[in-house]
Amino acid sequence: MSESPDLRDLADYQVSRITGFVPEVDPLVAMPDAFAEVGAIADDLPGLMRWERVRDRIRKMAEPDIALATDQHMQERLFLALSVLTNAWVWQGNTPDLDVPPQLARPVCTLAETLGRQPIVSHASMSLWNWRRIDPQAPVSVENAELLVRFLGGADETWFFTSALGVELAGASAVGDLADAARASAKGDAAATEAHLGAVADRMEPINAALERVRDWCDPHVFYLRVRPFLAGWPAPGAVYHGVSDDPVTLAGGSAGQSALIQAFDAAMGVTHAGVAGAFLSDMRRYMPALHRQFLRDLGAVSKIRELAIASDRPALREAYDTVIAGLDQFRRRHMGLAMDYVVKPSGEAATLGTGGTEFTEFLRDARLETARQKLG
Repeated sequence: MSESPDLRDLADYQVSRITGFVPEVDPLVAMPDAFAEVGAIADDLPGLMRWERVRDRIRKMAEPDIALATDQHMQERLFLALSVLTNAWVWQGNTPDLDVPPQLARPVCTLAETLGRQPIVSHASMSLWNWRRIDPQAPVSVENAELLVRFLGGADETWFFTSALGVELAGASAVGDLADAARASAKGDAAATEAHLGAVADRMEPINAALERVRDWCDPHVFYLRVRPFLAGWPAPGAVYHGVSDDPVTLAGGSAGQSALIQAFDAAMGVTHAGVAGAFLSDMRRYMPALHRQFLRDLGAVSKIRELAIASDRPALREAYDTVIAGLDQFRRRHMGLAMDYVVKPSGEAATLGTGGTEFTEFLRDARLETARQKLG
């Protein structure tokens, strides 16, 4: 099938039919010699965090020469370490320190600009680029992945980020089918659109099952007390990246809303969000890899899936559309259930800010309702 000129080959967006938004070539495991000190601090982070010695180590750290990070894999590996150290600096102990020192602020901001992201921990750094295969001969999977960098360490933290990787991998093939369905719909090819949507529909239950697997090894109270605090963003008045600017910046922390996978479903299927949900999801794109953002823009611009399904006299096309929407609605229902169990219940409060900085129960509710309303049946 010839491709629409507005939606390029997936590889042009660094998206894979095998691994989806997860890099198809494994992340760099060993830190290059030029960044050995940064790597050593990141490796020692669980112990440093435990005894509140992170800031002391960073104060003594020499500023790494970012110019020596000459390719994307090296840049991503260094950005992972530096962004984690930035969050560790701010949230060590009971009193946050929102003054990031220049030897950390300058390199993390430079790399963030190079990669088109924000100088803080995000879903991309912690889940998409934070893994190595345990068995190099077997494909990457939740059973065959270990984290490269951790805050406090332990099975609960490791599994939280690994299970997020698992959701991305479960939806990988669906991304290609969504793109194919979007191209077909742009040409008015109802039969091809129906076939590709059928393949997407087949992936909805595996994606939902992968989401629920976070419960296997991540205890809600351990997550709330020992993982979640270090994923938070910078509240007002914000953090100052000394050596970069004297003006404080407010940034959202790591959030599942930063996953391009679920936003790809919205873009392709014509699911629009308004109000709190729309503003939040739009803002979360700033934290995605730049090419993934471009993919979402192009996918949404090209896709006429919803319009074709509405206008079509093919019941199977409308059924396939509704099956995908129902699966997406179920995903958001389950995500809300996880948020209740992992944040609201441990906090003991009815309304709680998410790590992304918004009152997340309102966001999750609105996003789910807006999804469910798209069903044609």
